[in-house]
Amino acid sequence: MITDLTKLGFRRGPGEQEHRLYYGTAEIDLIPYGVTNGPEEVLIWRKSVNQMNMTGFADVFQYARPTEVVPGLTLPVVPLWLFAVLKVIAYLDRKLPRDLRDLLHVLEQYERADQSSRRFDLAGGAEGVTYETAGAYLLGRDIRANVSPKALDIVNGFVSQISDEHHSVINTMLREEDLLFSEDRRQSVYRLIQAFRGGSAG
Repeated sequence: MITDLTKLGFRRGPGEQEHRLYYGTAEIDLIPYGVTNGPEEVLIWRKSVNQMNMTGFADVFQYARPTEVVPGLTLPVVPLWLFAVLKVIAYLDRKLPRDLRDLLHVLEQYERADQSSRRFDLAGGAEGVTYETAGAYLLGRDIRANVSPKALDIVNGFVSQISDEHHSVINTMLREEDLLFSEDRRQSVYRLIQAFRGGSAG
């Protein structure tokens, strides 16, 4: 398959993972979902022998919806709450800072882009939740309501370990923004995570 794709203009990067291709500026991962080793939903890549946690991919097939990403091109796209779940699992798998950067972006922007009234309805209605943190709380709540039990356990385990604003996860998020020494930003990120934890734990 990869050989055929390279004939169509896809290319591989030097030293990249065996599943990664590029087309123009787009980065594309080809994941053979369903090819796992044992019941733990772990994919072991043949060449590198690297392991990938496939938890959450069944949810991808259940919840992805056809979306026109550019005029004339429609692709299945997962909802933001599931994107956040996959980012948590990916970070735990490969420890790439960009996964936390993406997660933080969703924590801040969830339910904001479409001017949903859910943020306004929730602010002040749940203990400690403000308009600024309502999106993160709703994100956690939507994850709890929809994702598989195993994936939810992984998400809750991840956020429960972030016990204070100086945790390494928050440090990594702040480094990605070049704001490691901003106390205001540190407190703001921790409040988002607290709200997210409150929503996902129920």
